[in-house]
Amino acid sequence: MKKYPYLALVVLLSQLTLGMDLPPAPDGFTWQETPDIKAAFLRPKGWYFQQENDKGTLAYFITQEEIKNGGEFLTGLTINVFHPKNSSVEYARSFIEDRATKDHGKKWAKDVGPFREFGCLCKVVDEGGRTMTHTLMVANPKTNTLYLFIFESPEAEWETAWKTGEKIMNTLVIDDEI
Repeated sequence: MKKYPYLALVVLLSQLTLGMDLPPAPDGFTWQETPDIKAAFLRPKGWYFQQENDKGTLAYFITQEEIKNGGEFLTGLTINVFHPKNSSVEYARSFIEDRATKDHGKKWAKDVGPFREFGCLCKVVDEGGRTMTHTLMVANPKTNTLYLFIFESPEAEWETAWKTGEKIMNTLVIDDEI
């Protein structure tokens, strides 16, 4: 399995408001702003965006395929934002530890500005076949907010899909006050 470098997180400090001062998007991408959480994510041109709110969890999807009634897609990014009852850092650490153990994944952890990142790269086998998932959990201990990012693609398409996914995951813009 190819090794993937640690991912960087671009921190949007609280004095910066969304809709201003975002760097130019790379060729083939546009910024997808999410005002509810004062964040922005790269969306490949031609890809789809969907937002949902379910039981206190904000969910965002940036997908290659349009999400229809079944709510399924093959390649894309899922973003969940929520406030756990206990420590966001401990929740993130435990979540990634469990995921990496269950799916025999490679895991990592690091601090990025005010955030704590925990991640893993896993191969998930389900009824649909084998899917590669790059899971990143970002904890903001100051606000006790958790951001769960999962980029996924069928294993057979992973090498190509990850070229896009890596650009998205390396350019996450998050306000540190949320």
